[in-house]
Amino acid sequence: MIRFNNYRELDAEASDLIQQLFFTADSETSAFPSFVIRWMGFNGWMECVTGAETDADMISQLADEKRLSDAYDSIIQSDTEFRHHVNQFAVMLPVLNVRDVKKKLGRDAFWRYSRDELMAEVILYNVKRRPVDWINGETPTWKQVILTIYAVRCNLFHGSKSPTNFRDHQLVVSCDNIIKIFIIRSECLDWWDE
Repeated sequence: MIRFNNYRELDAEASDLIQQLFFTADSETSAFPSFVIRWMGFNGWMECVTGAETDADMISQLADEKRLSDAYDSIIQSDTEFRHHVNQFAVMLPVLNVRDVKKKLGRDAFWRYSRDELMAEVILYNVKRRPVDWINGETPTWKQVILTIYAVRCNLFHGSKSPTNFRDHQLVVSCDNIIKIFIIRSECLDWWDE
């Protein structure tokens, strides 16, 4: 169960570190380290408010949290910059689980197939991907966005995203911008339990 007070009651030095990670990420010249640093701050906040032991459990709780979903809906309606980043992100969906691609289609699948051919194989072999229930052309929901950003993070942290690949770079830039703007506009770091 999410408890926002956990973060607000955290030792000042620990909460300062989380905020430093969020906002010093902007000083990075590349999107990849920026996203990694911002994610570290986000991960610290997630652990505080969820109390979960694994990143997957933390993300699942955040994805199902109505207050976060409501904040996302409000921001996407009122903030054109945020909506722009979410829409750019949506154009690149779905995000494939690279480990599952390699396991089911082979380690060379990304080079062997065009994007259209790859997607046909992904469907045929039921490769894991995010978002699961998203319809092309629709604006993704909070749950779809946060679970997909987590999929990008997993691919990146496990060595399957490259700054020299245009699509990978754009995905990471979008994820970083979405997390950053959401944190700032929602002011979720300052939330107390209702």
